[in-house]
Amino acid sequence: MKFIKLLKTAVRITTKRKKWQYDSIGYCPSCNSRALFIASLDQRNGLLNFIKTSKLSNIFNESLLERENYFCIYCSANYRMRVHAETVLKILNMPSANDMLQRLHSDPYFAVYETAAYNIFRNAKLRRLPNYVISEYFETAPFGTFVKGVRNENLECLTFSDNRFDLLINSDVLEHVHDLDKALSEIKRVLKPGGYHVFTIPVDEELQTSQTRARVVNGRLEHILEPVMHGDSIRNGGILAFKDFGRDVLDYFSRDGFACKEYRYYKNNKYVTSVYYAQKR
Repeated sequence: MKFIKLLKTAVRITTKRKKWQYDSIGYCPSCNSRALFIASLDQRNGLLNFIKTSKLSNIFNESLLERENYFCIYCSANYRMRVHAETVLKILNMPSANDMLQRLHSDPYFAVYETAAYNIFRNAKLRRLPNYVISEYFETAPFGTFVKGVRNENLECLTFSDNRFDLLINSDVLEHVHDLDKALSEIKRVLKPGGYHVFTIPVDEELQTSQTRARVVNGRLEHILEPVMHGDSIRNGGILAFKDFGRDVLDYFSRDGFACKEYRYYKNNKYVTSVYYAQKR
């Protein structure tokens, strides 16, 4: 069945060259498949339009075009999502996503929390496992409740008990949190000792120091820099970026006993993106 889909996709790419381009064939850690990876020209054009408003460096913009494209034909995970999943598996010393699924099945005390609806690991079986928890952020609903079957959580005030999770996954979320100190404190609280926080954020390596774009003061939003909206799967108008992260990112996230480290990923010998991780001591 997958071979037939692979063949049909290859045919579709060759007949719709204005929409898709072949990239490569390889292992997708997000859906645990040998897959075809393709570049979306529509995605590239959308990113080029975003770049016009981003006000960040050319190096950042070039890496953005790579990290947010090159989709798996089976699960639609882009390059960033796939290397994020790969990093999680490396840290947990698991050869494949199937090993994580088996661990979750066999060990009810092993718990994972992903702060997006099945974003980097895309296996339908995960949805039935009580120890793989996912959430989204819905401003108008009480936290800890469910909206259309999806748990509602705010990283600044999580409703989980202390020392709940072995692994917490944030995929391009933290730049949208207005009180990052509270969020990182909550992440530390809900992680078990020895647990990992594994996350991605957009980083401009030409920016020496991370900068605040917006903040909330006395309940009111204040813009320090021109507003920038990132794409969002829930909000049609996108979601506001509160921070631009720079070269100080490892120092910025090394706090309260966390020592932040980094896996750097390259495509065609060119740096594309990083995945960051910190362990609770």
